[in-house]
Amino acid sequence: MTSRGLHHIGYWTEDLEASIRDAERLLGVGPFTVLEHVDLGEFRFRGAPAVLDHTAAFAQWGPVILELNLAHRIEPPELRAALGVAPGAVSHVSWWTEDLAAETQDLDGGGCALLTTSVGGAVANWFDGGPLFAHPIEIHQPTPGVRRMWDSLRTEAS
Repeated sequence: MTSRGLHHIGYWTEDLEASIRDAERLLGVGPFTVLEHVDLGEFRFRGAPAVLDHTAAFAQWGPVILELNLAHRIEPPELRAALGVAPGAVSHVSWWTEDLAAETQDLDGGGCALLTTSVGGAVANWFDGGPLFAHPIEIHQPTPGVRRMWDSLRTEAS
């Protein structure tokens, strides 16, 4: 894996089970690993405590991971808008790094404003797409548990 290559792409859905079935049928993707009410640990939006209660389904899709997201509760309302939560919309593209602070400085300095931080089950920051994308960017500094989950997706897809 490289720190700046596309690692995964996420989409919002309003019917997770139907989206999983469609991805399996139309893309040949699967099996999916579903994480109910993803643990984001200490989660902040623009520096203030926030809530992003969602369920995520992951499957290996060729060299990248496909992530399907179902939002349950998002607070404050500005977070929903910043993340572009709408059925079928790209929720984010993601890559990983060993130095989240440096990546944060690079992206934020390049016009991709820092939106959220999470430290817990995952250590990841989300950014506005800025001049790059019309959707958010998620950067992981993967924990051992996150790496194990990613590795299991590749194994299950083989």
